[in-house]
Amino acid sequence: MEIESEEKKREESNLIDHVISWILLLYAGIVTSFISPIVLIVLFYSASPLMLISTECRKIVMRILARASNLQFITCVRIAGLKVMMSGENLDRLSDCRALMLPNHLSLFDHFIFMTAADSFGINAVGRWIFVIYNMWIYTPLGWLWSSYGNYFIDSVPIHKREETLSHLRKHFDRIYHDVDLRWVCLYPEGSRLFLIQKRNSEYEKKKGLPQLTHCAYPRLGAALSAIKVLGPHPKDPSKANNGRGPPLKYLVDVTLGYPDGKILPFKDIFLSALLNGGGKPYAIHYEIFDMDPKWSDEEELRKFLFDRYQQKDKLLDSYYKTGSFSSDSKEAPLPSDVVIIGFQLLQIALFAIITKFLYSRIF
Repeated sequence: MEIESEEKKREESNLIDHVISWILLLYAGIVTSFISPIVLIVLFYSASPLMLISTECRKIVMRILARASNLQFITCVRIAGLKVMMSGENLDRLSDCRALMLPNHLSLFDHFIFMTAADSFGINAVGRWIFVIYNMWIYTPLGWLWSSYGNYFIDSVPIHKREETLSHLRKHFDRIYHDVDLRWVCLYPEGSRLFLIQKRNSEYEKKKGLPQLTHCAYPRLGAALSAIKVLGPHPKDPSKANNGRGPPLKYLVDVTLGYPDGKILPFKDIFLSALLNGGGKPYAIHYEIFDMDPKWSDEEELRKFLFDRYQQKDKLLDSYYKTGSFSSDSKEAPLPSDVVIIGFQLLQIALFAIITKFLYSRIF
């Protein structure tokens, strides 16, 4: 009887844990994809007159909104109790520098890992970046928010439209990067999540006679090359960007994301598994920093460099999946205090309620 009683208590406890976990998942999903973006979009347009006063005001508003958006992603990591381990040499250099950041792409959860780690670089880095993002998000509240502070949406295009698409991207870099004093240009050069492109990448490897990659895919060069052609160091004057409008990108940063045991779970499974297992094993991010080379404005030179890097990245990931760590010097990415996170959540919900009430009164 006692054994049956203990089993019943465990079943009841597991049921309660599952219910609480689903409530937290739904809360995080609704706030991150709908409530938070709506609130920040309204604040952005409300601040439009202020942004017209001066370029400096515009910079401040955009940084505040980007910082708030990033904090929502970090909040989801905190709710789930996840840990992100960081490693790499001389990471202090990334706190206030102009860099091209190239992470591998495994899952929709990559962005949460990247944001959590990036927050540790401080106010000089956080919110001062531009992302090139696949346009599946463009018609969502989150996409509208990202567009408002300068992120660029791109889609797979036929080969005959490639140059036209990249020309638009180069114009975007030229227009926004120096105007609002940005720092990082962030993009996923593989083009999509690994499981979606692995077969195509394997065919490409065979066609080109390249070493086979298991844990990542050979990068596409278009977006990275466009960033370097506009913002990379000028061959004749490395202190200036190729567009002549300001300082150049100083570093190219090869960013490697690793998932525990190499298991790329769906987003909801990542979140629920972490909640039900006390956070589970940590996720990891590793940075390798290279001085930007003017010769990378040439497509073939960039191809040689990045293809070699991704061959090294594949070996690094293979080691990570076997050992569970990129480096013995890994450190946990610090999170904002719970007071900040809870206060931010309460503020967003209160503002959303005010906005909803205002709109309701105007419509009805």
